[in-house]
Amino acid sequence: MVDLDLAIVEQGIKDVLARQIQQKIWTWIREIKTYGGEFDDDTLAWVDTFPAIWVTFQGSGTPKKTSHNKTEYPVTFVVLVGARSMRNEEAQRHGAGRDIGTFLMLKHVKKLLIGNDLSSVGVVGLDPLELGRTKTIFNTKTRNQSINVLSQEFTTQYTITASDRDREEEATDAYIHRINIDYYFEPNDGFKDESDLIELQEN
Repeated sequence: MVDLDLAIVEQGIKDVLARQIQQKIWTWIREIKTYGGEFDDDTLAWVDTFPAIWVTFQGSGTPKKTSHNKTEYPVTFVVLVGARSMRNEEAQRHGAGRDIGTFLMLKHVKKLLIGNDLSSVGVVGLDPLELGRTKTIFNTKTRNQSINVLSQEFTTQYTITASDRDREEEATDAYIHRINIDYYFEPNDGFKDESDLIELQEN
């Protein structure tokens, strides 16, 4: 079994979403992307790709140690959905005619990901995704069109195993075979007066 990491989980979410495109269920979108700072581009070239969906890692919660070498790692991923409309501000959220709005896009994403452990795309050991907060990222008008971007959090967790821990402890035990004790009697002149070497027996 492959140990989980953030890249595997993020790719798994993208793969689950992308299957809807491959199976021609979601005909209103061409691809699923990893968010790479597109919103920082002042040219707004990314608007031309709408409707669009991005996936990105947001952050982790507080890890919980469950044994000497196992830790539960809670994480949050975000799915961003973006749509535009040449009509009005309401249309990019609700949709109009053949154009899909962000509200419907988000509905499809939620129905697909809530309770999904990504095992259908080969991810093993992940807790089912749980729904988190929804936020508005953009809701504005530019270049004679209205644009809207929403973000949806999904939380989950997986266990990280420190696989080298047992070997480190065994190696430490192997080196502790004897203890040397030095005695210093009064007056303490900085020189040891006697020494004992204690041999330790292995159980």
